[in-house]
Amino acid sequence: MIRNLILAITTALLLVLAAAWLVGSAAFFDEQPAAEPVASIKSPNRSPQVQAPSRGNAERTLLFGDLHVHTSYSIDAALTDTPASKATPYTTPADACDFARYCAALDFWSINDHAEGLTPWQWQATGQALRNCQAATDAHNPDMVSFLGWEWTQGSPEGQPGNHYGHKNVIFRELTTERTPSRPIASGESNTFRQLALQPVLLRGLAWMAMSGLQLEEYQSLASHVQTLAEMAPCPAGDVRELPGGCYESAETPAQLFAKLDQWGFDALVIPHGMAWGNTNPPGADFAVQIEQHNTKYQRLLEVYSGHGNSEVFRDIAQPLRNADICPAPANGYVPCCWRAGEIISERCLATGSNSTDCEQRAATTRQMYLDNMGVHSQFSRARDVVTDTHPNDWGSCDQLVGEFQPSYYYQPLQSAQYSLTLGGTGKRFRPGFIASTDIHSARAGATYKEQQRIYFTDVKEKASAPTIPDPARPGMAQPVPPSPWSPFPDSEDLSNAFYYSGGLVALYSEGRSRDAIWDALYRREVYGTSGPRIGLMFEMMATDGNWYPMGTEHQTIANPRFRVRGTGSLKQRPGCPESVSLALGADRMQTLCRGECFYPDDDAWSVTRLELVRILPQQQGDTSTAALIEDPWMTYECPPESRTCEAEFVDNSFSELQREALYYARVIQEATPAIQGDPLRCEFDEAGNCEAARLCMGGGSKEDCLEMTEQRAWSSPIYIDYGGLEKSLSPHLTAQ
Repeated sequence: MIRNLILAITTALLLVLAAAWLVGSAAFFDEQPAAEPVASIKSPNRSPQVQAPSRGNAERTLLFGDLHVHTSYSIDAALTDTPASKATPYTTPADACDFARYCAALDFWSINDHAEGLTPWQWQATGQALRNCQAATDAHNPDMVSFLGWEWTQGSPEGQPGNHYGHKNVIFRELTTERTPSRPIASGESNTFRQLALQPVLLRGLAWMAMSGLQLEEYQSLASHVQTLAEMAPCPAGDVRELPGGCYESAETPAQLFAKLDQWGFDALVIPHGMAWGNTNPPGADFAVQIEQHNTKYQRLLEVYSGHGNSEVFRDIAQPLRNADICPAPANGYVPCCWRAGEIISERCLATGSNSTDCEQRAATTRQMYLDNMGVHSQFSRARDVVTDTHPNDWGSCDQLVGEFQPSYYYQPLQSAQYSLTLGGTGKRFRPGFIASTDIHSARAGATYKEQQRIYFTDVKEKASAPTIPDPARPGMAQPVPPSPWSPFPDSEDLSNAFYYSGGLVALYSEGRSRDAIWDALYRREVYGTSGPRIGLMFEMMATDGNWYPMGTEHQTIANPRFRVRGTGSLKQRPGCPESVSLALGADRMQTLCRGECFYPDDDAWSVTRLELVRILPQQQGDTSTAALIEDPWMTYECPPESRTCEAEFVDNSFSELQREALYYARVIQEATPAIQGDPLRCEFDEAGNCEAARLCMGGGSKEDCLEMTEQRAWSSPIYIDYGGLEKSLSPHLTAQ
């Protein structure tokens, strides 16, 4: 009897292991077929909504695009396209092309799947899909221009700020195989995606089986993808043009990435993004560690906003660091979660009738235990498990930036755009143009035109676990406990869902619709970003020669600069899609790809309520306070009521007195409208203005769109002004007026 039971258990175990090996090795799975040619019917008419000012003899066009788009060729996106997470369809670059052209009516876009997880066949399929996408339009007057690229996704494996360089999108001017790299460049062998692929086949197979609930057909593409990645050998050292075609190439630092791009010799842009995200940046991450590696040839742009939040502003807040000895007390409206953990335990302790001294000692123990259990970044942290039986709302606004427009999750201020622009007091300056994009992981390029269908038009995880409701009667709630190594990651599953937005767009002033014209506008930084709506923004500086210089200009003068800002409200949207989209895609594909909703502008527009100017004084020797260098807002103009277009001029009368370098950028603020996670924390404030309770909308299967009123906006690229006696400008475009 016992022998038969042991034999049965052993046989079952061997069968499970054999099945896991077959699943993990993708032995019976086929590769996802290469992308098919995209639809070739002419896309919807893209009539401009904003008049673009001319420069000299050149007429300019205002164009909108998305330079941050992922498909299921990114492993994190493929994991989302599974029953365990979101159960959205597997997507390819061909889907992204069709969505960008027909659903979103973009003028340009780029593909940016994570280089760390791209296999050779996927990279080749991506290039062919984009060439097919471009071939479906008039070569001399394209309705849309597609750019090929990847994302270099770096993170310190130890969670140390000193060797953390963050995420950067790489895009190339050309599309031909002769003018683009034959392989992407990953951030190193230690990245998460590569390490996933290098796990034992049995372990991967067991993971797929557990996640799928044995619905293995849903994991076919993912299993094949990861197995192919595991079989790739690391590239040897040497010139990139001489390396084996199918090897896994990587660069550990930005400087190494730039050096490899130099070897290829192609026109490229490298765009930092995800600057202030706490779910990918370790606590204390600081852009200063890479300022000496900055390369002005490639790093011309900075993504200040995406569907993962706003990374614009600097706030002087004391954040908790891993394994630190002190949990900082709340200050400047910021509450560290280590502090809140102690408060929760103290409140529970007092409720049991214990004395205040004992409860405060428990709070101190809790705070230290929290610090000791912090992860390399928030999504790998079990620190909150130190306090048992909590609902995310119990933590209030801790570790979050309160009162700012759609902030990034677990905001890291030393990675913010404003902070980065102050750096370089003894060396290089970072002088980027500002853009925004979606960072969408479902191939829906430019899905910012309507604030609805949150599950499909943002990166929210549909099947995140529902938050547990605390049980006040459970013993031990008033004592901290060491987290179990087997506990889940509640922060990444629940809390981050409250900080996914519909995303942004990049806008530019181009001398035509051609690839070269768009690239030139990007390179000269005559660009701006929006939080999603197609808001018009013009920002210029008048020099003493009477010429107006556009955003992105670097200028030198001793005269007080004069600025002009004009904002135009975005057009309101009609429900549904234009008939041309249905004709191009067919009714079924229009529904599955666009979800039946497209960019479909009305004649009416939202109003602009105010114009804001920000002034930043980059570091000089002797400066001690970063906050003192950032004046936000420096000047504000309140627009007349119901202004579709609003214009104002500003003069810096103190520039000649300060006699130091300064930079300026503009914000156009649109009237408040409902938006997905318009207010992610949904705070209840006390009389002192503190967020005493949060009501997060996290998902957990909810189809709610989490709409809250917010002021959509646009950010101009800065104008950089050096103080000096010989007036000059690096802008190639000017016009006398």
